[in-house]
Amino acid sequence: METKFNVFEVLQIAEKIEHNGAKFYLKTAELFDDPERRDIFYKLAGWKAKHEKILAERKKRFSEKTGQFGTFDPDNYVLSNPDVMAGLAAFTSKPDSGRRMTGREGKNEILKDAIRRSKQAIVFYQGLKGFARDLAGKDTIEQIIKEENRHIRTLIEALEQE
Repeated sequence: METKFNVFEVLQIAEKIEHNGAKFYLKTAELFDDPERRDIFYKLAGWKAKHEKILAERKKRFSEKTGQFGTFDPDNYVLSNPDVMAGLAAFTSKPDSGRRMTGREGKNEILKDAIRRSKQAIVFYQGLKGFARDLAGKDTIEQIIKEENRHIRTLIEALEQE
């Protein structure tokens, strides 16, 4: 059986990815004694938390407008548990996933890591488009990718100011 996600489920996955990202950045901030570098992680966590709220609101509006929600299929674990898909993205709930921060990285290294993670998220979303049930799901993913690209541009500008 082929797994396809509706818009609600796509937003649910994206919301969880943002939640995981905020959690990752908050935990990683604890590694840094330097307040300036720790603040970078708090700002990154704030971005993720803000985006998570935006996605949750978009998901709520979609459900109210269409009456569609997530699918529960006891025979399809992935479809019934969007957290599984979210766990495949650039952020997982563990701060040591991927390249581990030590607390000694400079601002440039921190920004480059954030750019790398955003790029990984884009790759994940591009792959997720193949699992979108319809054009609305694909359009939603495209909007999320555009937002990730905006984050990357902002991070690159901050990096160039260094």
